Amino acid sequence: MGRIRQKKKKQPITQPAASAKQQRPSSLPDSASSQTTRGIIRRFHVLNKQKARLQKATEKTKTALRAGKLKAAGGKGDVELAEIEGEMEALGGLERYQAMSSIGQSGLKGGGSEKVLVKWLKEIYWSNVDAESAKGRGKLELLDVGALKHDNYKKASSLISATPIDLHSRHPQIVEQDFMQISPGEANPHNLSREWDVISLSLVLNFVPDARERGRMLHLAHMLLKKDGLLFVVLPLPCVVNSRYLTIEHWTSLMKAVGFDRVKEQWKPTGKVGYWLFRKTPRGQRKADYRDFEKKAVLREGSARNNFCILLDLHDA
Repeated sequence: MGRIRQKKKKQPITQPAASAKQQRPSSLPDSASSQTTRGIIRRFHVLNKQKARLQKATEKTKTALRAGKLKAAGGKGDVELAEIEGEMEALGGLERYQAMSSIGQSGLKGGGSEKVLVKWLKEIYWSNVDAESAKGRGKLELLDVGALKHDNYKKASSLISATPIDLHSRHPQIVEQDFMQISPGEANPHNLSREWDVISLSLVLNFVPDARERGRMLHLAHMLLKKDGLLFVVLPLPCVVNSRYLTIEHWTSLMKAVGFDRVKEQWKPTGKVGYWLFRKTPRGQRKADYRDFEKKAVLREGSARNNFCILLDLHDA
């Protein structure tokens, strides 16, 4: 009688994962239910925001201690920070979050946002251009920030030369780079500080935990774009239509203050995601415009509203 083979027990999708150095991307799940995917993504966002707030508070305390303004400080903040980091690790860390985001953007669940961007770019640059003229125009240089896949723009490679970057690369062709650490005009190993035709911030802005850092991200994107360059922004729709501090009109006005004119948008009230394409405009004198977006202002009341917000800094104007 042959030996009975034991079935390998499936592990829960949220079990603690090995560290990024120990765990290969291929060992992460390729599929998950919509409920599981959304649950992990939402929880990771909440924890990331809590972590950022604690880190900022801890840094202020340490600065006060060094300046002699405080005699002693308890370790409560460090304990809470450790607990948050522990839960993030239990969820699988950044790599598990990336896997869930990748699944959520897969073709099985509506496809990635790159399809919308490619469609719009074709309409803007190639809709009334013959094949020979299009060939002479050359490819658009696109910086794909927060890329979960290295080949998002493979089908449009004859028109677009895409450079994918992310905080934690899941593929050798994705450059591991913090977008916020790119300095325009300064030397960069991958030449990322050059000017770009298009920058994509697809489901990136909402991942930044601090409202003012979101503003700085938009400001940096403006600096890195060529004259008349295009910025593609994708946000979970509730960030704009259900926030206390942001409305569609406020969002468009804020972008205009940064130096972007809206070119295209796509969203519907019952949808989950909103897509916007903005064109870079000359900076000019915008300190007065920045003041309108320097502080939080409640635009909509209601207990069911979220607190998503984007703030601009006068130092960037």
